[in-house]
Amino acid sequence: ALDRLPLWFGAALHGATILAVSRFGGDREIYQVVDRGTAAERAALFWRWTMG
Repeated sequence: ALDRLPLWFGAALHGATILAVSRFGGDREIYQVVDRGTAAERAALFWRWTMG
């Protein structure tokens, strides 16, 4: 389902995630995840961070 979203939507989520996490000092962690993770893994981590 997530793969069908437009690219800009994924980029917006990605940017929002980086901004949100960097506020908590997790900017290094997010970039490691982005480098290694698949789209599904990034989405799962995004929801975990968002939902707490």
